[in-house]
Amino acid sequence: MLHTTQPQLRIGKVVPTFGLPDLRGNEVKRSVERGRRHLALLFLEQIDISAEAYLREVTQEYAAIREADGTLMAVLSDPAAAADELRAKFDFPFPLLLDRESTARSKFLPADASCGLFILDRYGALHAQWTLSAPPFPPVSEIVEWLHVLDRQCSL
Repeated sequence: MLHTTQPQLRIGKVVPTFGLPDLRGNEVKRSVERGRRHLALLFLEQIDISAEAYLREVTQEYAAIREADGTLMAVLSDPAAAADELRAKFDFPFPLLLDRESTARSKFLPADASCGLFILDRYGALHAQWTLSAPPFPPVSEIVEWLHVLDRQCSL
């Protein structure tokens, strides 16, 4: 059962942009995919057992996300996260961004949410969102379905 909270963003509206460092210290902007790919944007408070399992499941299904002309960015807001340790432990095919001061997180998640998932079209408009007080996360198959729907709509 999903433990949802009241979202703060409106469906159909372009979401806020941001730039955050990845695990190598390179700044990645949300807008980098604008006009190119649909985006699943995952916000995590920390990488605990459930978040790690979810990230590994996303990794296994990443080819399906790409087939739907989509990509994913994961944003971690744990201020104690060490980039070197995370880089040594994980090899994700998508960027894991560090939001230590929760600047991006605060633009997307209400205060009572610990994590969230946002599905954006290639122009940055929000089509689906889950703001959660705790895992479980939505099934990865739902991400893929949403991205396929967006791809069909945007190719008409």
